Amino acid sequence: MKKSIIFLGIILIIICIVVFKKDTININSGTSINYDSYSQNEYIGYLNIPKIAMNLGFYDYDSPLNDVEYNIEFINTNIKDTYLIAAHSGVGKKAYFNDLANLNIGDDIYLELYDNKLHYKVIDITRSIKNGSINISDSSGFLYLTTCDQTIKGYQLTIVASIIY
Repeated sequence: MKKSIIFLGIILIIICIVVFKKDTININSGTSINYDSYSQNEYIGYLNIPKIAMNLGFYDYDSPLNDVEYNIEFINTNIKDTYLIAAHSGVGKKAYFNDLANLNIGDDIYLELYDNKLHYKVIDITRSIKNGSINISDSSGFLYLTTCDQTIKGYQLTIVASIIY
């Protein structure tokens, strides 16, 4: 009887540890983030692509959750109305951009950002060797979406869209 109580106590402790670990993300810096302390209210915007039924919220540049390891990543280009968004594709729950390959030139993309709704149209779809960099125009009014290319190993897929004023 005493052994059964000790055994049940150990199982209860293990369950508590597993539940706590599930709600926490460890960041490379050694700090941890409690997912429960973040909410959709902290999104600064949404990426909406009607053709593929995508509507993903994203965090501000300086949020620890603004990282492809946890969410889609909103990258500052310092160019007016030009934005870069990256995310994983493939297998797993962080593969947010799996359906980007289904986009075609002329498709609509909406970026809701700080209560402004920007409308973009896809103008180019490229595949390039995945080397950690993307060529972006220094002109204003572009949206770049990038992810790993699921059809050609070692390549990245980049969707370029131009703003519709």
